[in-house]
Amino acid sequence: MQAELFELLKSVLKARRMTYAALAELLGLSEPTIKRIFAERDCKLSRMNEICAALGLTLDDLVAEANRVDVRPTQLTDRQEAQLAKDRPAFNLFLLLLDGMTIDAIQEQYQLERQRIFKLGMTLEKNGLAEVMPGNRIRLTVQSPVEFRRDGPLHQTLVKLNMAFLRSTYLSRDTEHSAYLTQTRRMTQKTAQHILARLRDIQIELSNLARRDQLTQPENALQSFKIGIALSPIVFSELLLLAEEGS
Repeated sequence: MQAELFELLKSVLKARRMTYAALAELLGLSEPTIKRIFAERDCKLSRMNEICAALGLTLDDLVAEANRVDVRPTQLTDRQEAQLAKDRPAFNLFLLLLDGMTIDAIQEQYQLERQRIFKLGMTLEKNGLAEVMPGNRIRLTVQSPVEFRRDGPLHQTLVKLNMAFLRSTYLSRDTEHSAYLTQTRRMTQKTAQHILARLRDIQIELSNLARRDQLTQPENALQSFKIGIALSPIVFSELLLLAEEGS
């Protein structure tokens, strides 16, 4: 995501002892403009390329470095999760912004008035999760990815969301870009550990490729996808009956 790239750019500026004013001069921009770009952590791809070029980098260099960074998931406080659990629309907006959707895309897809989105953004701001910018733009103040606690205040909401996703995918026909995959096999714990490591690699690859798409593709070319990964020993006697019912 662009937020991570801007954090890397800040590190480059610091390492080279370069100020925003110096970078602005190289780009032929004003210092306030550069400060705004870095504060909002958002700009057009062409501007990102210009910033990289001014620092002697390429966008590919920056993305490759971002992919090597081990980003630890952010955990919200009990109070933040509890507030989101009480206000489902605000929580939903938070999830959409985490996914990288723009306010314009959210407004169009959900047919919401701008004022309604603004009010939800103010709720997130009061909860310390976002900042409402000029023009009713909303910038998250927590770093993605966010890890919700399974035993936290949002537990029931997250269970419903994930079960609804699995049910919808299971009931839908498989396509070239959507499928429900399941398989049960007897194996050793060592093999299971190997498979789980491979699945985690796929999860990381998905994150990296999605980050590149969000940087290089127009908003109308992007679509939200979700992957659910589960691997665990299964006790069939708890799920399957062999005796006749009623015997």
